[in-house]
Amino acid sequence: MDRLARKTAPNAQPIVVTAFGFAMGEDFVAWQAVAEIWGHDVQSDHGDVCLEFSCHGKSVWVAQRQAGFVGLEQVMVAVFPSTAGWRESVMNPTIEGCRTLLFRRA
Repeated sequence: MDRLARKTAPNAQPIVVTAFGFAMGEDFVAWQAVAEIWGHDVQSDHGDVCLEFSCHGKSVWVAQRQAGFVGLEQVMVAVFPSTAGWRESVMNPTIEGCRTLLFRRA
């Protein structure tokens, strides 16, 4: 849970979405390189949910409190239709830190 708390810090870089992927600071995730997308329900005072994008053996985390998250979420659902309704899949009040696989490239 400490790792999740660090990943969702309010001072995280803003998310910039492009037609080819998204960037946060120096991290860039290309849509075509995404191997998996995981959703996380971080039980905190803020009720945060997070997304974890895995590509090239690396994970990039984004939190709903980050600037640009809404745009990222909209494009993610358009590019990966199986992620529609992901919040309902992830948010589980009985399991702290619920981690749900939203997409896996075949």
